[in-house]
Amino acid sequence: MHEIWSQLEPWIESGQPFALATVVSARNPSPRGIGSVLAISEHGDHFIGSVSAGCIETEVINMAVDCVKDGKTRWAEYGPSQGFPWEVAFSCGGKIGVRVERFDYEPNIIEGLTRLHDSHGTGLWLSAEGKQGLLVDESFIGESSEWSVETLDAAKRMLSERGHTREIDTPDGKVLLRLISQPYRLFVIGAGHISLHLVQFAKALNYQTIVIDPRESFAQEYRFEVAPDSLIPEWPETALKGVRLSAFDSVVLLTHDPKIDDQALKIALKSDANYIGALGSRKSHAARLKRLLAEGFDESQLERIHGPVGLDIGSTTPAEIAISIVAQLVEKKNSALRGNAAVV
Repeated sequence: MHEIWSQLEPWIESGQPFALATVVSARNPSPRGIGSVLAISEHGDHFIGSVSAGCIETEVINMAVDCVKDGKTRWAEYGPSQGFPWEVAFSCGGKIGVRVERFDYEPNIIEGLTRLHDSHGTGLWLSAEGKQGLLVDESFIGESSEWSVETLDAAKRMLSERGHTREIDTPDGKVLLRLISQPYRLFVIGAGHISLHLVQFAKALNYQTIVIDPRESFAQEYRFEVAPDSLIPEWPETALKGVRLSAFDSVVLLTHDPKIDDQALKIALKSDANYIGALGSRKSHAARLKRLLAEGFDESQLERIHGPVGLDIGSTTPAEIAISIVAQLVEKKNSALRGNAAVV
């Protein structure tokens, strides 16, 4: 949900009726994975997000319009089944199941969801026919007495394990459990030419971008075609003070100046950051590792650094280098998701 939340907020603030379509089953290869979301306005004239590569959106939108009118949840499957000519088929040969439900304006749920997204917190959103709930830590927002023990236990287990968004059969009917988690953040150290492109590409992939550079002449928003979410003209040790880098965070060092990069690198290596990359040749990277060994870091810690940064695609221009970095970010993120849990 965090991928489209910022776009949904104006709809929610205005009280505009809309429906949410969610992929609840998928057979690979499929255009979008489980948990992918499409929000559709009351009359179907506006939509945010996607549940496919455009193959079924029209049909889902029509279904959503009916859903908003009568409030009844609907389901549909798309892909090869009986071979009838009117069935929707994907060029990839996959098959997906989609759930469509009206977004109900329960004030306490909306307040809780907003607080979760604004604070980059983690919670579990439950929705069933005619009711919703939100589980945050050990607190339940909504009427817990309306839910069966089986549903609540499944929700608590999924939140604890950071499990995949999924639909389950319960005494409460088909319940959709959505893990609401913090967005992926990219901390870029240095606002040079590569950073200008990296921010643009990363934001297209729904990363929250934070650029840090103590060089005030570089840390100027006008230089960015697509502005970062935050631009901090401070030394890394100051800008990152109090920031908890988690497995949802990546740190890329691009100043090529050890006085700046090494500050952020030492902080990142002591954190749970999912990805750490540093610009430089193999020779300069070897020198970097030598400095860090002298600082007391061990080999296992230093193996976390991707240096030279980015996938080797023969990049020569700043834009190409930025693409190689983003590709490596995606590779690392998806590798982690395959080993753990997906979030929406």
